[in-house]
Parts: sequence; structure tokens; C-alpha cells
Amino acid sequence: MKILCEVLVVNRFTHANRTPWSVKSTLALGYKRSSLSSTGKGRDELEILLFTPKIKNGQRYKVKDNIQTIHTKYVLDGKATIAFKKPAQNLLIKCDPIQLKGFLQALKLGMEGKVDINLRLNTVTAMTQKSKLQTKMAINRRSDYPIKAFPRYLQSLTINNTQMVKLSYHICSLRNLTHLDVSSNKLRKLPVELGRLLLTKLVLHDNNLGEMDDWSFLNGSKLRDSLRELDLSANNLTCLPLPVVKCHKLVNLNLNYNNLTHLPFAIRRLRRLRSLYVSENKLKSLPAAIDDLRIEILDVWRNSFKGLNVLEAHRLAFASDVDGASTHSPQPLWIQAAQVVSQYELPIDSLPAILIQLIAEAPKCSCGKLCYALDKNNIIKRVVQPKFVNIKNLTYSREHMIYSDVVICGNNCSISNQCKNLFSAMIN
Repeated sequence: MKILCEVLVVNRFTHANRTPWSVKSTLALGYKRSSLSSTGKGRDELEILLFTPKIKNGQRYKVKDNIQTIHTKYVLDGKATIAFKKPAQNLLIKCDPIQLKGFLQALKLGMEGKVDINLRLNTVTAMTQKSKLQTKMAINRRSDYPIKAFPRYLQSLTINNTQMVKLSYHICSLRNLTHLDVSSNKLRKLPVELGRLLLTKLVLHDNNLGEMDDWSFLNGSKLRDSLRELDLSANNLTCLPLPVVKCHKLVNLNLNYNNLTHLPFAIRRLRRLRSLYVSENKLKSLPAAIDDLRIEILDVWRNSFKGLNVLEAHRLAFASDVDGASTHSPQPLWIQAAQVVSQYELPIDSLPAILIQLIAEAPKCSCGKLCYALDKNNIIKRVVQPKFVNIKNLTYSREHMIYSDVVICGNNCSISNQCKNLFSAMIN
């Protein structure tokens, strides 16, 4: 009988470990050929044979009158200790509980002479350990690309600098994949099937995804619900793909080295976002929704931030309530419904999907009311300085002040009146 296990050999006299730690081993139990009589009886030389990477020929331990004790207190956890008299060594065994119990039961019956163990230790060899399933793979050259298929149990896959223009469908079938890095390639589009994977980290740095601007893979419900880190840096993006704001569990978002001119107000939907990188872009301002998030790291280095928009401030300061009434009356019913749901925090599970999406992504006035900016007069650009209350690490060009865009739900809004008074004082 043979079992695969991990064994630590300890000398009781010197307290020295024959093996410095538990090593993969094979334990065999059986009789020596020399002890067999011609009639097949007299099998009294029962032995245990231990194979380790350093003891390839096996270490023999006589069983009869040579076992001092067997500790089986933790056998249900797959642990047992066999102490021999000669040599004065303990075998600390870790094994599958079922296999270990079978081995110890056979050892007990063999010591009592109640069973024939049909194993001749003269010819026994170590069992080969099963190779571990491959869970990681890194491909940095086209020649490293697998000829047949990827290992099905991959959890992390990296394919860099291979000039890849299309992502293989086989990658989209790796159901255990959680980390995918396809940086520095020539991808212009990703297959929709990628949205079926439970990825937690997706690195798309230095590709050409901005050319086709196809982000349908981000609409996959599994990917949306699992994604924690997304790197879209250096992809020639001119605007943030809206499906990104639906990845509500995003913690880290990298948009460096693109051509972004603005960030959408809908970014407020990323409530779990903690790190946002938008350096080396063309941003002129930030949305006021940045202050609603709990971002701790914000990198806006080397952008095109502009100063206070005096014209916008003047327009708001001298806007009349009559103008506001004429441009916003009457409001569509769907806007009123969405505002009521948001104001009273009503459950939205039973609402139409389009209304849920509008409530989740619509900009909010500083007073907290949803505002869908049906009129361009609702959006006031670069008139407020962000507070950055939660940010612990802010990286920006000190020669530029950062202003944010705000949305005003109407001229009768309390926040609108406060801004009027403030800007009137500034202008006068």
C-alpha cells in the first residue's frame, strides 16, 4: 500500500530534523520478499518505506516491536505521527484524511497479523507527485504563444508586446481567469464574450481601443459586477466610455496618457472608487461630482486646466427667474418621477431599466436634486473650486488652479441663489 503525503522526519535524541520542513513524500507499507517462505507463510517482516526527494532509494523502518507510539488525535485533519524505536525518529505525516486513515488501518491490521498486504517492498518505487495545475502564464514574445490552447485553469494571464490585433476567443472561455493583462499590443476592439468572465483586474494599457470606441464587452453583467481595477491608459480616448461608470465595484481606474477633454457627471456612480489617474490628458475642468466620491488618490498632472470662467459666472449672477421658468416649464413626467424616487430614496428594483439607469447616471445639482441638463444653461463650467475633502494624495500642476463644472437644477434653487450672490460680489 502506498500513499502520497508530506512528511517531516525528526530525531528524538538530537531534536534535529532529517528534513528541515515537510516535504512531498511517498509512504509504502508491505513485506520484504526475503521473509516469504516457500509456502507463502511467515510474513513477519512488515516494514514502512519512506521516499523523499533526498531519499530516492527509500528509508526502511521495521514495524514489528519497533513502533513506540502512533499519535492519531488529529487524523481527521489529515495529520498523524509515527514514532519508531530504531532509529529514534518521528514521522510527522500530513495527508488526505481518507488516505491516511486507510494507511493507519492497514498498518494496525498488519501489526496484528490479520491481513495479507500484497506488496513487496523490494520492488516498490516512489509514486510521482501530480503536477500542480498551471494558474499563471506570461507571454512576452509571439513564439511563447501556446500552439493548441491555454491551460483551462488559468487565473492570471499576461500577453505583452506581441503586436496582437485581436483577442483570442479561447481566452474568453477561461472561466477561472481573474487577472488579464494585454498591454502594449494593437487591439482596437475586444470581443463581447469577455464580459462573461469574472475578472477583477483588466489591464489594457497602450492599445488602440479609442479608434473603434466599441465598449460592448463592459456591458457583460459578470464583468461589471466583478471588476475592481481597470487600466485604459494610452488608448487615444477622447472621452470616458460610459459603460465604465456601470462597473460599480471599481476601486482603481487609470486613464493616463489619453486625449480626454472632460469627465462625465455620471462618474458619481463609482461609489467605491479610491484611485483615479488622469494625468497627461486635455482636461479643462473636473465635474463637481468628484467631491461626492471617496477618492483617496487623484492624479491630474499635466492637463489643460483653465481659470475661473468669468462669462459663466456673470451669466449665472444676472440670470432672471423668468428665464429659468421659461426654459424649464413644464418638466417631462419621467424627470419628475426620477426626482421623486431619488429624493425619497424609494426602492428602484421594480422600476423600468431605463429609469434605473437615468437615476444612477444623471448629474445632481449641488442641492442634491437630480438635474438632467435638458438646457445648456443648466451646466455652468469652471465656476467652483473642488474641495477634495477625502483625497489624501493629490498630484497636479501647481501653476494651474483646478475648477469644476456644476449643474444647477433651476434659477429658483437655493444653491443657485447662493452662487448668484457670490458671483455678483466677485464681479462688482
